[in-house]
Amino acid sequence: MPSYFGTTEGIIDWDSVVDLCINSNTGDRNTPSGVIARSESEAEGFVLDNYHEVLGVWIDAGYNLDEIFWHDYYPGHHFDISVQEKFADLVNADPLRVFVSEVVPGRNVPYHWDVEDHEAEWLEHGAIERWVCFIDKPRWGSVLILEDTAFHNIPQHKIYKWDHYKSWHAGTNCGIHSQYLFHFVGRPR
Repeated sequence: MPSYFGTTEGIIDWDSVVDLCINSNTGDRNTPSGVIARSESEAEGFVLDNYHEVLGVWIDAGYNLDEIFWHDYYPGHHFDISVQEKFADLVNADPLRVFVSEVVPGRNVPYHWDVEDHEAEWLEHGAIERWVCFIDKPRWGSVLILEDTAFHNIPQHKIYKWDHYKSWHAGTNCGIHSQYLFHFVGRPR
């Protein structure tokens, strides 16, 4: 079960980060077929097999893969790198993968775990941990399900630590505003 970690209130101005994401035309648009195609050209068998495992769950469940998409935004590219640095200091971890995810109204990212292309390399150097921060104002209909816990209308700035960086989760948006979450995968200092 994910555990409440703390808050970024008074430390990080999430409103400005969300505004940058809202006004960005350069967020990475991800689709199941796009992720697989990119992985087939870049990844080794282990990583590609993991992507196919997650995709197989969606196919077996009957999802229309053409309807699934989400956007990712990255520090140093879409928003200031200082956000990552402040968060790293707060959770006392060195960043490995950091991003803001966006799920637009009427879409979802079904039950999955995040396949990390560099996971094997990261694990050679120690433990990996993960946190999520709710960076937008609470919005009706924006839902994150992490393990057996559903998060809805969570106050801005709240941080939760995952039990395991590869926990199964899903995001859905049955509201009228995009859902933005800050994800931090890192190595404890």
